[in-house]
Amino acid sequence: MFRRPAPRTPSGPTAPTPVTRPVTSLVAALTLLAGSAAVFPALAAAAPIPNPYGANDAPVLIVLGQSNAEGWGAPLDAADQAKCRSLSRVKGLNRTDNRTVGATSATWSQYTCTGNNLGDEFNSGRNYTVASATALRWQRATEAGSKLPDLNVIHIAWGSQGIQSTDGSNNRWWPDRDPTDIASLFPLAMNTITNGLRALQDAGKQPRVIGIHWNQWEAEAGYRSTISVDHIQRAFLKVLEPIRTVTGAPDAPVFLYRPRSATHDRTATLQAKDALVNIAGTAPYKLIDARDATALTYSEDFATSQPGAYLYTLRDKTEQQVEDTIWNMTKEEKQLGIFVPDAIHYRSDVQKWFADQQWKSVFADKRYGAPVKATVNAALKRPATQSSTLAVGQSAAQAVDGNTSGVYAQAIPSYTTNEAQPWWQVDLGAKQQIRSVEVFNRTDWVMERLSDFDVIVSDTDLTGRDWQSIQDDPTVKKIRIKGTAPAKLTVPVGTDGRYVRIQLAGTNFLTLPEVQVNVPTG
Repeated sequence: MFRRPAPRTPSGPTAPTPVTRPVTSLVAALTLLAGSAAVFPALAAAAPIPNPYGANDAPVLIVLGQSNAEGWGAPLDAADQAKCRSLSRVKGLNRTDNRTVGATSATWSQYTCTGNNLGDEFNSGRNYTVASATALRWQRATEAGSKLPDLNVIHIAWGSQGIQSTDGSNNRWWPDRDPTDIASLFPLAMNTITNGLRALQDAGKQPRVIGIHWNQWEAEAGYRSTISVDHIQRAFLKVLEPIRTVTGAPDAPVFLYRPRSATHDRTATLQAKDALVNIAGTAPYKLIDARDATALTYSEDFATSQPGAYLYTLRDKTEQQVEDTIWNMTKEEKQLGIFVPDAIHYRSDVQKWFADQQWKSVFADKRYGAPVKATVNAALKRPATQSSTLAVGQSAAQAVDGNTSGVYAQAIPSYTTNEAQPWWQVDLGAKQQIRSVEVFNRTDWVMERLSDFDVIVSDTDLTGRDWQSIQDDPTVKKIRIKGTAPAKLTVPVGTDGRYVRIQLAGTNFLTLPEVQVNVPTG
């Protein structure tokens, strides 16, 4: 059992010396209040935040994860619930217009806290998260006179969901989960980010990603599916690196959340912690640690009247001493001053502190957002091959000639014979960072032939390899497209490769008017 430390008064800005001189008149009281702005900074008149953005800049905030990313345990207060209905300077992707399998576009609308998490909406979304707390602060800054552009928020979170197949039925963040299931969060995130950023670009805006927040690890400890630090580190990166790539903003900061809860399996929790700490050692990843928020949550009354604030009293100890201590606490004591009574989910003030770190990144550290880079079609006029050719003039080269028309009379497509698993492939000439692949379908006839196929990316030439060997190869990226492709289909890829292949899963003709492989310019 952990022994409660004797209460002590914290030093520094968290424990201001109280003002004790007598107040004898209203004028004196007002004078005293004005002179206390350093003690109560919220009472000081804040100057409007200077606008660092250009006329066409569109700041974008991306928030992903599980229950702590959707604010379990941190309900909005009444004032902020009301304020969420009038966030005229914040845009989001609502569930009604954007929560669709295989969506080819995105619709931005006013962000309202409710209905803007495309994963699961605990408490109807009326919670403090990095998304909602930043949105509220952004709106209030504009109302205070700051000439900031609209903030654009992408939010996808679902409680208890893991990143590995071994997380059982709660594996919704697993990258290889069925992409035709709307509950598969990884393909939903890849598609949503791609479509959302492109919609801003199509509107003449320059998206600037101010932060990608990944607040997820508990599922890997809770289901004990983590078997080593190296194993879980690879699993995290299998999710994070493709998401970074499809944003087209490789320098955008990625905020990872250091595990602090001591409620799940100890070994798996510490493995997840070590993996995230390792990843955060390389830019643009950075670690957010709720231990640093305890100066905010600590108070003398809190320490003496409730279990909690222990993490604050341990802040001068080494990490090993902290780990050795908190695992011997009762669940009540494991609240640590940062969690609600379940000792898993963060309190409202800690969620708002997380949002403060995003705010400081932009306006104190002057990281105004990494611009989303333009792309170029790396497949144009590159050497292309296919499994067979139906007729003269229907070679693989027809799909990289630059003509995207789906009408045969305007652009002859590539065409294979009717065969099992027909394929088409392009060689980019060198390994490239592939953000997305755009596949164009016929629009005049036999559109259904381009159905149930894979977009495949490999470092090596796949010629001569059969369907099953490719499917079984973990080094080859496969993205399954179910159903019939629309006239133009954008497939987020988010990985490096030299060879891009389109291959039907069944038996039919494969006909492709055009295939474009989008890579960053430069």
